[in-house]
Amino acid sequence: MQKHCCGIGERRQRDRAEHISQPITRLLEEVKVMSSEIEDKLNQIKNCPEPCDDGMVEISISPEQPEQTVKMPCPLIASDCPYGEWMERGLDRHIAGIMSYIGVPRRHLENFMEIIQMEALAGIDKWPMRGFLIFTGDTGSGKSFGAALAVRKYLKSSVKNHFNHMTWDIAEKTGKSVLWCTAMDISDDRETATRVKREYLAVIDDLGGEADTPTGQAALRSVILRRYDMKLPTVITTTLTMLDIDIRYGGRVADRLAEDIGKGGMIIECGDVSLRNPAVFVAAERKKRS
Repeated sequence: MQKHCCGIGERRQRDRAEHISQPITRLLEEVKVMSSEIEDKLNQIKNCPEPCDDGMVEISISPEQPEQTVKMPCPLIASDCPYGEWMERGLDRHIAGIMSYIGVPRRHLENFMEIIQMEALAGIDKWPMRGFLIFTGDTGSGKSFGAALAVRKYLKSSVKNHFNHMTWDIAEKTGKSVLWCTAMDISDDRETATRVKREYLAVIDDLGGEADTPTGQAALRSVILRRYDMKLPTVITTTLTMLDIDIRYGGRVADRLAEDIGKGGMIIECGDVSLRNPAVFVAAERKKRS
């Protein structure tokens, strides 16, 4: 008798569980179907149905009730559509403002909207943003502009969704870990030399342009070796060759830079064509293409 009562109790519990779960199961199925229909609708959007100003598209939920629509983020937002292009320009301006605050020279920021396409500077995309990125070349060959592009790449990489301006503030927080300074700043100012040892990303512009004194060279040597030991991404611009660096700062610095380049760092040769003379630059580019 006891077993019979227990059996009845178990059946009642099962019936009750099924009674509760059935509506939930039906609801989940409806949601699944609706999600599938919405996904199908989004996949059917091959071109922008109409110009938008908010990056949203309006689609109908079901053929039976076309008047019932829902707004969804456009899955095709890209830099080549009007809204995406507008968002990209806005992000570029936002990042340019951050870079100006960091100390990147304004002459570089003005060129971002029409970036000069150079084979050497195109190599920046391959830099994994760790170790050393060294730009070498004559004066005016675009080394500092390349360094500015590297900073821009780092800041833009922090914004995971370029088309959501609510996330752009992340770039401002990232900018606080960037320091742009010249080799002369490091050799002349102990506070700058101390700071450049700890910031996550540092640009050392015009290495070799500091005063040729034992104190200045010792400061640069200490900074480079420290950043190498801490494995911090560092961008260097210089007119010096690796042999010049060896002579000026010692074999240890040259060896560490060469070792880092062998492990993923990069050295980009900007050549001897001055970008400050447009006629000479254009003639050189035409000669390369011919």
